Amino acid sequence: MKKWEWLVQRIGLWPRLALSLSLGLLALFFVFSTLGERAVQESIARLLEERQLLAEMAAGELEDLLRHAGEELGQLSHGLFPEGIEDETLLAARLAWAYEQRPPEFAGLVFLDPEGRLRAAYPPAGFSIGASLPERPELGLHLKAERLSVSRPFRLPASGAPVILLAVPVQSTDGRLQGFMGGWMPLEDARVRQILQRSARLGRIGHALLLDPQGNVVASTLQIPFGSPGEHARFYRQAFAEGRPHVRIVPVEPGFPNESPGHLHAMAFAPLRLAPLAVAVGGDLDTISAPINRLRWGLALLGLLALGGIWGASLLGAHLLVRPIHRLTQAAQRIANGDLSTPLRAPEGGEIGAMAEALERMRLRLLENIQELARWSETLEVRVAERTEALRQQEALTRQLLRRLLTAQEEERARLARELHDEAGQILTAVQLSLDRLAKTLGEANPWAQEQLHRTRELIAQAMEDLRRVISALRPGVLDQLGLIPALRGVAEALLQPLGIHLALEIEGITERLPSEVELILFRIAQEAMHNVARHSGATHVWLRLIHREGELIMEVQDNGRGFDPTAVTVEGAGRGLGLAGMRERASLIGGQLEINSQPGQGTTIRVRIPWPSLVGLTASARPMEARQEVPADEGTTDPSPDCG
Repeated sequence: MKKWEWLVQRIGLWPRLALSLSLGLLALFFVFSTLGERAVQESIARLLEERQLLAEMAAGELEDLLRHAGEELGQLSHGLFPEGIEDETLLAARLAWAYEQRPPEFAGLVFLDPEGRLRAAYPPAGFSIGASLPERPELGLHLKAERLSVSRPFRLPASGAPVILLAVPVQSTDGRLQGFMGGWMPLEDARVRQILQRSARLGRIGHALLLDPQGNVVASTLQIPFGSPGEHARFYRQAFAEGRPHVRIVPVEPGFPNESPGHLHAMAFAPLRLAPLAVAVGGDLDTISAPINRLRWGLALLGLLALGGIWGASLLGAHLLVRPIHRLTQAAQRIANGDLSTPLRAPEGGEIGAMAEALERMRLRLLENIQELARWSETLEVRVAERTEALRQQEALTRQLLRRLLTAQEEERARLARELHDEAGQILTAVQLSLDRLAKTLGEANPWAQEQLHRTRELIAQAMEDLRRVISALRPGVLDQLGLIPALRGVAEALLQPLGIHLALEIEGITERLPSEVELILFRIAQEAMHNVARHSGATHVWLRLIHREGELIMEVQDNGRGFDPTAVTVEGAGRGLGLAGMRERASLIGGQLEINSQPGQGTTIRVRIPWPSLVGLTASARPMEARQEVPADEGTTDPSPDCG
């Protein structure tokens, strides 16, 4: 007796059903808990995204404030410094007058020469006249001659007030740079604090900081002194270095007052583009996620209560159901063991009794079906074997006939090409030579006759050119001489070049000539595809690819034309779809498959896939295949058609 059979008999139906119900309910509880936890995590992610948005909004408002202040500063400097002011006293007087007209954002004004040296300041800020402000490391000032420049936050030497320096270029009437008009913008400005307080207030629980690139606090809603390290200075410096917004749960670094090291904060960081500043908005993670934690525990309690109630009700119902099923199972087990002769009696009424009657009918029908199937099985096996063999022979015969038909067609094409070349071509050549001799005989004595002979020679030349084209279409000699790609370029030159259609050729993974039979079939398929492009597509570009990849040979003809619906093309009426059907049949001769991908307005791709192992045994030329090429059809190599002369 197998181990699982022994285990089933020892445990019984009721314990197994109880165990199954319990496991199912536990799995349901696990799924419910997983979904609830995912919802909680998504809520936390949304809270972090909200703070990220608040930080970016605050950074945008500060940039608008700086941009507006820069525009005000530029308007104030317009016309204030005419060309050639060299008198420092006059320059200081003009700057003092501008100070009275200054925008409220500025606590003082300065004028710098083009090299950034201080020429005038009002009121004095503690910097020496002639000092180079860009060389002061605490300013980190990089003056730009084409737009607003903003320094790092620093304290004025004179007053100790935290400020940033805004500078705009001052140009003369002829466009030369005269210098820079600058202004001290206090970081304790009420508008800066309003932006930070509004961000913290919208976040409901948290604080907002304005930071410099070292992660030091410039302004905040927590009354942190200017220049003090932030509670997450390392995170701020890393975010500054990357130069993009961040949102992260980070621990408080040691040494920050009123905070225990390692305590987690949810912080969002957004840098300013106009100034070396950034906004950080966040708060205590426990406080922020308190409502979410309450939701988590509420969902867990509700799930446990629901699990207990459903589990108890399920076990009770299962116990009432198992008793009659147990008796019915014993009777059905006899049938499963092959005892079809013992009748099955219903242990009781209701659904269990109906099940017993159904099993009894099934037992009787099973006896009849077993006997009938035994008879049918012998007959069916014989018929299937006969039909399979007949289908195999029919398919082989059909493929052989199709191969012979296509071979005969190609031989007939070649014969017609030879006859046209040998007979009509030689006749036309002879006529042309006769006309040349006649023209020499007549000389210049008869101009009318010379003109008629000239026209006749042109007609003969045109007829010979048409004959060459017909011979090339019947059996292109370049296919046998040079291979598939030159032959296809010749077809493209004849069909696509007059229509201005560009052809791109690509060869990948093929270094030798393909078997002649494969080249001929691929040539005919590509020739039919390019005929369709020229007649129906309205395309401007055609891509032809021949690729050996992953054990198969692939040829693609793709265009950017108007496309069509492949399901709507049938062979009904006027031979529609015969070209596509012919391409499929040719591909099947060498074990390949033809795929047609097209939609109206999206171009067409004809793809032939041939398993590479099916090419083994076919005779191939030893001459190398051309490398990857991409040439326009109007610049391709002319197909060397057979000479009719």
